[in-house]
Amino acid sequence: MQPKVALYLRLSREDDERELESQSIANQREFLLQYTAQQDWSVAGIYTDDGWTGTNFDRPEFQRMLRDIEERKIDTVITKDLSRLGRDYIGVGHYLERYFPTKGIRYIAVNEHIDTGQPSAVTQLTPFLAVVNDFYAADISRKVKAALDTRKREGLFIGAQPPLGYGKHPTQKGKLTVDPETAPIIQTVFQIYLSCGSLAETARELSRRGLPTPADCKKGVRGGGGGMWSDSMARRILTNPTYAGHLTQSRVRKVSYKVNRKVSLPPSQWVVIANTHEPLVEQQDFDRAQEMISVRSYVPHLRGGGHLLTGLVFCADCGAPMTYVRESERRTYLVCQGYRRGGREKVCTSHCIREDYLLETIREQLMELSGYLDTEALLTGMRERHERWKNRQMEVTRKNIERCKSLMESIYRDKASGMISELEFYELVSSVRREREHWEGSLAGTDSSKWEGQDDARECLNRLLSFQPLERPVLTMLVERVAVHQNKELELSLRFREPETESCRRVTYENNLKKEIIIDNI
Repeated sequence: MQPKVALYLRLSREDDERELESQSIANQREFLLQYTAQQDWSVAGIYTDDGWTGTNFDRPEFQRMLRDIEERKIDTVITKDLSRLGRDYIGVGHYLERYFPTKGIRYIAVNEHIDTGQPSAVTQLTPFLAVVNDFYAADISRKVKAALDTRKREGLFIGAQPPLGYGKHPTQKGKLTVDPETAPIIQTVFQIYLSCGSLAETARELSRRGLPTPADCKKGVRGGGGGMWSDSMARRILTNPTYAGHLTQSRVRKVSYKVNRKVSLPPSQWVVIANTHEPLVEQQDFDRAQEMISVRSYVPHLRGGGHLLTGLVFCADCGAPMTYVRESERRTYLVCQGYRRGGREKVCTSHCIREDYLLETIREQLMELSGYLDTEALLTGMRERHERWKNRQMEVTRKNIERCKSLMESIYRDKASGMISELEFYELVSSVRREREHWEGSLAGTDSSKWEGQDDARECLNRLLSFQPLERPVLTMLVERVAVHQNKELELSLRFREPETESCRRVTYENNLKKEIIIDNI
């Protein structure tokens, strides 16, 4: 009786990259067809997994072969060698010793003279060969990882999918180039977060604007993606140094070469190579975002929300954060968290202080320091930033115009060669012409735009420097830490040095009267 033969062929990417011609799919097919012809067997089916690893069995053609086994369409499986079946000795052992015998399947690995239909000493060594193949897979995995790590440390991008906002350079392998379509999404994420200081609010605003999410962009959706942004999406973008021009890789790793599950790594284990490509955000904006995120990493809540001073005020004695308590609807206090959590055996004292006293003290100190600022120099800087923004926008627009010109030339060539019909030609020309006109109008508008908001900017700047009212983003940008002593003495540390002094402010309250002392060299 003629057997119902299945030929199984497999080639992994690792084998392909190592240029193992003897293992090529074409070579395997020819080899097995010659073998079956010599045996005078007909082939019921050929199953080919090209580019699939042998360390697991979740391969499309292998699974199709199993379905055909279940339907009794085949009763013999032949591979060129055992490693084509798989390189995981536990999985290979399962199929050879349990699954195939249970289903009445004869298995043959031609090169290694393994034939379960004709037991021999060689067949008894099959489990040992499976272990050898597993070790080979582990060795290949280590070598591939080492090669990839080397390329990472050379500042070369090795991923299949560039980070959102970038594309792969058309001529320089391993280099990133700005994607003019998605780069504005990244810049918008930073702009919104730096203005509001909240990941949740950033996600809500991005969703409200209808900006495509990273998942939308992977699917090719560009305008009005409709997906909902989450806090974690915004955080992942905001904490990625790649957007400041520093290529960042190894943010995740595979659990094992056998398991396609990944885990996140802490920033200390990331591979970050500085200044490898064009940044999408300025370094100072990226650094500011990291500071704001770190400040908000500890966020206690009081009846539905965080507070202005959350994460900024600490106990001067035990170092614990000061948490909010409310005596009435109109009066709020901060208390040492070490005291509140100490139970009967208090590890610290309350250090209780009113929130309004704290805010007023901070506002007065910031008001005093704002007198050192040169507002005209600030306005000049704003005007220069506007010019840089305008130049970047014009550069992106010119690239899009050139792209439209190239598309138009390509369409005319396709028409001349008969590759597209008359109707397709006119539709494509009309579409590209409209897009080009859009970009040309945008270029003209951007080129003629002038910074005419100096008076408005001066008014806004004066209002900001009055610190009335104090806002969360301003506090996180300017205030590093406030330490509260039990006697209500405050130490205010700012994120910059005061002019012509190396001091911090120490403020005390006695009988609700403020007394200020400047402590040098702190």
